[in-house]
Amino acid sequence: MRTLKTAILSAILLVAIATMQPAAAEQLADLKLLCGEATPLKAGTKIAFYGDSITMQGGYIRTMREALKASPHTKDLNVQLFQHGLNGGRVPTVLEGQCPWGKLGGTMQELVDKEKPDLIVIFLGVNDVWHGDKGTSPEDFEAGLKTMIDLCKKSGAKVVLVTLAVIGEKPDGSNPHDEKLDQYAQLTRDVARHNAVELVDARRAFLDYLKKHNVKDGQGEYPRSKILTYDGVHMAPAGNELLADLMSGGIVKALQH
Repeated sequence: MRTLKTAILSAILLVAIATMQPAAAEQLADLKLLCGEATPLKAGTKIAFYGDSITMQGGYIRTMREALKASPHTKDLNVQLFQHGLNGGRVPTVLEGQCPWGKLGGTMQELVDKEKPDLIVIFLGVNDVWHGDKGTSPEDFEAGLKTMIDLCKKSGAKVVLVTLAVIGEKPDGSNPHDEKLDQYAQLTRDVARHNAVELVDARRAFLDYLKKHNVKDGQGEYPRSKILTYDGVHMAPAGNELLADLMSGGIVKALQH
């Protein structure tokens, strides 16, 4: 009976993954690994996600939570996913826990101390670029990420650092903010390397996907603009699925080390 029940739950998970949007179809190996028989998750594992309005909307977190609940290998582990997305959030305002468009309910330090997560995912950068003169300087962005990593490590949590993704879906560098996005993505890569934390390169993965799936037509124009996002920034279902898989890979690697 137990074997039959496990087989049924496994089939449900496979069906759920198979019916996801095409964008994630090529990238599901890591989500399967997180939820699979060899999962590094333990009973009661706590994972906290810190980010901006993409994390506030939380589509990629819901995708992960549903997969964890559907898998026979993780459904009874009581894994907790804490969602801390600040609307309009930048690195310094997420540290402070508030900005003109919202509050997290405490500073990042206070929330980490309260929840005591085993692993923390930091996914920021879009608003640091997008807000222009009211955004975040490269120096403050880099220093703020390091402050976040330091407070996470002092709490005993492992860290996954995620680069920003996109503002616009043209894959050839012609979106208005692409040069600065690339700069801040590289800053994130450098901070991850220098501080020995796991990196998820969402910027690179999104552009790689868009190069395959958003190609110019006969007139030299990009015919599609809402592939991974619904407005150039915030995730459509396909973008959430891709993010969920990418972050699952980072979580698996961080927990295994």
